[in-house]
Amino acid sequence: MRTSLALLAALFLLPGLASAQAWRSYFPGAGASASGAASACPKIPPVAIGNTQAYADDLGDGTCFVSIHPMNADMVYRDYAVFSDGMLMVFSSYGAGEGPDMTSARSFYFFPRRGLPRLETDKAAGTVRVVMADGGVATFDPATAQIAGLDRGAVTVSPRIARDDDGGVEIPEYRGLMLDAGFRLGELPAGRPNAASTFRSAEGQTCTVTNSEIFAYKSGNPVLKFDDAGLSAFLKTRCPGLNVGF
Repeated sequence: MRTSLALLAALFLLPGLASAQAWRSYFPGAGASASGAASACPKIPPVAIGNTQAYADDLGDGTCFVSIHPMNADMVYRDYAVFSDGMLMVFSSYGAGEGPDMTSARSFYFFPRRGLPRLETDKAAGTVRVVMADGGVATFDPATAQIAGLDRGAVTVSPRIARDDDGGVEIPEYRGLMLDAGFRLGELPAGRPNAASTFRSAEGQTCTVTNSEIFAYKSGNPVLKFDDAGLSAFLKTRCPGLNVGF
């Protein structure tokens, strides 16, 4: 059963932390490490710049993330999380209340993964940036907490926050290998094994695969099956017309 967004907002004073708990309901298998080992993820407490709150933490299962959230949001908002597995998640909330149609996610993955996501903020300059796992840099507008640019590609953001806008964020080009896992109400798009996701190369070549080909499912979470070398080998066989690039 999914946790009510209204209840989460009441439990946490910081809106960004409430948001993190909201999208965390999409990761039912994540939690405190059974071994109690210290996390390797860089942890940065919430930083406020303009209307943006940003912080870095981990899911408790070895997955690191950076969260970007609008501070003046009520229960209708769009925010972002960048993960160490290469995923950029666009999370939308459509208001208070429960039900699978009250939140959504649009997911993009970027390869190859070179390191952990890194939050970079400068209060004096008023800048918020996230270095993603593939080394690409996402810049956020501190006035709106919305993604404003990608150093390796183009991005568009809809001013609307609505269920019919597929998350409201599109990345029409990217100088690297990208996986568009699509949009889904109430869950991660990759959470459905029989649904499809599409790889796109830096040259714009595409190849659509079934989620079960590239994701395993652990405790309800979709987890990429391959490291970068394994993904490259898989795609060169499965999608021979796609220039993987690594």
